[in-house]
Amino acid sequence: HAFSAFAEHCRRITTMASSGNFKDDGTITAAGKGAVCVPTASRNSQFRKLKALRENQTCFDCPNTRPTWASVTYGIFLCLDCSATHRSMGVHLTFVRSVDLDEWTQRQIDAMKLGGNGNARSYFRKHGFSDLYGGKTEKKYKSKTAQAYKAELAKLVDAEALKRGEATETVDDAADKSSNLLANLELADQKTQESEAKAKLAAARAAGGKPTAGLLTPKAKLAASMPGASKLSVPAGGMLRKPAGRSSVGSHLLKKKPSNTASKLRINKLAVTNSSNNSAANDDFEDIETTQKAAEEAEKKAKEEELAKAKEAEEKAKEAAKEAASNGISESTVTEPAPVEQKPETPKSSMASNMEKLKAMNGDFFSQL
Repeated sequence: HAFSAFAEHCRRITTMASSGNFKDDGTITAAGKGAVCVPTASRNSQFRKLKALRENQTCFDCPNTRPTWASVTYGIFLCLDCSATHRSMGVHLTFVRSVDLDEWTQRQIDAMKLGGNGNARSYFRKHGFSDLYGGKTEKKYKSKTAQAYKAELAKLVDAEALKRGEATETVDDAADKSSNLLANLELADQKTQESEAKAKLAAARAAGGKPTAGLLTPKAKLAASMPGASKLSVPAGGMLRKPAGRSSVGSHLLKKKPSNTASKLRINKLAVTNSSNNSAANDDFEDIETTQKAAEEAEKKAKEEELAKAKEAEEKAKEAAKEAASNGISESTVTEPAPVEQKPETPKSSMASNMEKLKAMNGDFFSQL
């Protein structure tokens, strides 16, 4: 049993030495094979600048402030709780490190410099992840958006390593890449869209007009392709004529002109019968001149009647004077009584009438004493 335990311990030491985590002086490092961790002072100074940025002062997956953990895969800062969630997803999706406790290589620190929470938030929100704090975290990091962001960030990290003279295993045209992560991601998205469009077009051409997945097919049909449809024939003279024979669709395909009887108002003329006593002129309305003339004539008739009455009264007065002269009564004695002018009674107020009543009552009272 002791021998088997010693053999297992030797195997672990051999594995660590081959992976690069075991240094020559016997100390253990997390740099990996062929990599070297930066000194603690250099690591702290670089992370002090990164944590001072406002975009990195909040956790990427939740609103907690002052995150002390990070995902090297995406270059984002995380809080302690979210780092546990990332650890449970596995290192194939996200590789988590402590900012203050773990050792870092320069490539890992470059991933945090080139990435950052600000760039990651902008890219994820642009591709439909509006609520970064809600939903399932694992679903977010398994999406195509996360895979594209991780791949582009890795290319930029390789480019920075190439500038420092470090040997990299695969550098995909890193010299032609820009140092701006979002600009490179936008170019990568355009290339992806173009390649998808070309693939769909090639699939449509290969199908030969048959419907394929992901392509829209027209549903409308030509009128000539419908059953029972007839075509107009054009003779040599160039005049269109009606096709010979009756088709089954001719009556219901032709658009009829709407009748105007429904839109117009129907007016029935009333028959007007004139009586024998009324003339045709009485059917029309009188104009202003005719009305004025009728008013003047009525006024003249009224004046004439007044003058006739005055003459008649004067003649009666003369006859009465003659009779009186024949009877011996002088004209001086026969005088007409002067008309008595009656003054209109002024309406008395209620207060005045009450005062008169009060005076009458007082007079009756003192008269009895």
